[in-house]
Amino acid sequence: MLTDWSEIDDGLLNPEWYADGEPQEAFQRLRTEDPVHLAKPSNYGKPFWVVSRYQDVVAVLSDPANFSSYRDTRPPRSSRRLTTSELHSSGTDANLNHMDPPFHTLYRRSVEEYFSFASVERMRATVEGVVDDLIAELAPRGRTDFVGELAADLPMHVIMRFLGVPREDWEWLRDRVWQSFAPSDPRYLVPGQSPEKTMADAEEAISEYTAKLAKEKRAHPGDDFASILTKTVVDEVVLDEHEVAAWLSLLIAASLETTRNTASVGLWLFFRNPDQRELLAQNPALIEQAVDEVLRWAAPVRSRLRVARFDTTIGGKSIKAGDWVVPFLTSANRDESVFEDPHAFNILRERKEHTSLGEGIHKCLALHLVRLELMVLFSKFFEAFPDFHLPHADKPAWIVDHVLNGFSTLEVEFEAPQGATTSITRGAGVAL
Repeated sequence: MLTDWSEIDDGLLNPEWYADGEPQEAFQRLRTEDPVHLAKPSNYGKPFWVVSRYQDVVAVLSDPANFSSYRDTRPPRSSRRLTTSELHSSGTDANLNHMDPPFHTLYRRSVEEYFSFASVERMRATVEGVVDDLIAELAPRGRTDFVGELAADLPMHVIMRFLGVPREDWEWLRDRVWQSFAPSDPRYLVPGQSPEKTMADAEEAISEYTAKLAKEKRAHPGDDFASILTKTVVDEVVLDEHEVAAWLSLLIAASLETTRNTASVGLWLFFRNPDQRELLAQNPALIEQAVDEVLRWAAPVRSRLRVARFDTTIGGKSIKAGDWVVPFLTSANRDESVFEDPHAFNILRERKEHTSLGEGIHKCLALHLVRLELMVLFSKFFEAFPDFHLPHADKPAWIVDHVLNGFSTLEVEFEAPQGATTSITRGAGVAL
């Protein structure tokens, strides 16, 4: 039992604190004893407000008038102020995630139609084809790293084609994205280099790449979304190459993380809860509800960051203008006052809105695509390998990071279907 508040304060934004998974005991204590808690960590350089109850988390994320996203939507690894030149070189100054209304409204409105439910449904055949090919390729082996060869490759194949990224660059970009997201994780750590340096180098590499891609698509447009972005008009002005590059960086990064993390934790949950897998097998129509329960339980992004614009209050606590406020989605999703038996994995759970895809104006733009990818992946994987086994399910390899929640690797064993052969991945266009 954690009895020292300083231990909790120091742990909340420390990647190593999450090396063995979610410290749900600490979040339960926060919800019960101090739901709007002023953390004063000795290892971060800045105090911040921890918001842990569902209603307060939703209230903060839904109130951009009082809580700004200008610094970032996620707690950064360092509280150090970024200079204007740093913001520009990384593309952060044109990144939707860092915008507040009215600019955020103008930028997001310009592309929302391409991520609507109807538009994403037209991508179903593409997603199904990618999953079929990935499964066919690994089927003869009898084992795989589910994270590296399915959970990560599915969104990579889908988003890279959608954007028109050349095939030879996909894996390189994917690896840079994960170095930027989880530089403390052993899989992405660069020997002899600090995680902060690894992250900064990866972000710079992504920014440089997307700047070149934006220029290429402007000069030679094709049948892809990157080309559409080069013609997109915001407030009567066409996006410039810097803005297009920022959009590309955001879409690549955001699309790769959520499906990857949720899928791997979801497979583990179904393995650990065979009764839930049997429920889904008996009634495949439960897949959408099952995916939402996986998202709630997994919370692929633990927390968000907001900065108070004005003096205000949350849960009776006085927040000063300029204070950092960190709503923890992973805690909100386990709030006992909202979700009955919240730590249980139950695909028949009463449908209530979880916070895993965000809330308010910054709610995940590609949420329909994330859900589609997960529904197709689980359905087809369970059909192909109904008796799969996770040999290390008792000791999963959690990502070492203070924001991302998922597995670094997840070994899966299965019986290769008779006659299984390797397939060549099909191509696909924008399909919108």
